[in-house]
Amino acid sequence: MVFSSEKIQALQVLLDASTRVMVIAHRSPDGDAIGSSMAIAHFLRKLNKQVEVWMPDALSKSLYTVPGSEDIKIYEGRGKEGNAVIADSDLIFCMDFNKVERTGSVSQVLGATETPKVLIDHHLHPSEGWTLAFSDTGASSTCELVYLLIEAMGMQDKVDLDIATSIYTGLITDTGSFKYNVNPDTHRIAGELIAKGLNSADVQGALFDTNTRDRLGLLGYTLNEKLVYHPEKDATYMTLTKEDLKRFNYKKGDTEGLVNFGLSIGGVRFTSLASEKDGVIKISFRSKGDLDVNVIAKERFGGGGHKNAAGARSEQSMNEVIAIMEDIIAKNL
Repeated sequence: MVFSSEKIQALQVLLDASTRVMVIAHRSPDGDAIGSSMAIAHFLRKLNKQVEVWMPDALSKSLYTVPGSEDIKIYEGRGKEGNAVIADSDLIFCMDFNKVERTGSVSQVLGATETPKVLIDHHLHPSEGWTLAFSDTGASSTCELVYLLIEAMGMQDKVDLDIATSIYTGLITDTGSFKYNVNPDTHRIAGELIAKGLNSADVQGALFDTNTRDRLGLLGYTLNEKLVYHPEKDATYMTLTKEDLKRFNYKKGDTEGLVNFGLSIGGVRFTSLASEKDGVIKISFRSKGDLDVNVIAKERFGGGGHKNAAGARSEQSMNEVIAIMEDIIAKNL
């Protein structure tokens, strides 16, 4: 079991022996990465721990609405300081990633440290080597697991508005506002957070209703000019080059959620978004029903994620990525 009494006891032993705790999530952190990291950080501070939250690289502007996120430190450009924190910590919480490699430039130091590491994650195929792992691929999000962990420890009374807001952020971002990856616990937890005083409309608005004119322009351009539709295959895909992004003054986070529009055409059950960023092409996959994009992402690009939502990175050219997308649609749908 994910939260067996033996695991909870083992976690308590680690916490009792720790004063300085580091929390870190994956590179290109999304709402679940930031929400789960801040939720566990707020919770640990209530246990009188000294906590530092680090991210491999910058987070999008909208995620600074998560309580306490203004204190997150970015490893990129501060590696020496980050390495010192890793070395000085008594315990490291690894949030929302299944392999150390997903932390990018932090991975070498993080993988080599002898500091105990606790994994909390919901992605498929977690690697070995964690001191303690709370991994459940059936969970909607890592934020859901954080709440269930607090619950298993019998400490729900410590869930205040900051923790509630942080957890709710991951619930709604990793489920597309409860449209996929949901289970009974997802809705139960959301209800309990609202019962604690959370205003769901405020959180949704802060995350999704703070568009810039450039971001809306990018959305319109992508849907009008860059969306390829194969109605006979119930599939779409979108591509954005670095020139496209530059045209609309791209800021980190501007393409967040864009891939989901590819599924909004009636009957479509597969879509992807390939965008050229930081010298690589980042690819997001979404699907409906039994179509497993985790398998597709893994087989074609070495990526992965979940059955209906996965991601990958490619160093190929955009034309090569497009050719692979066409081949996926031809052979898998």
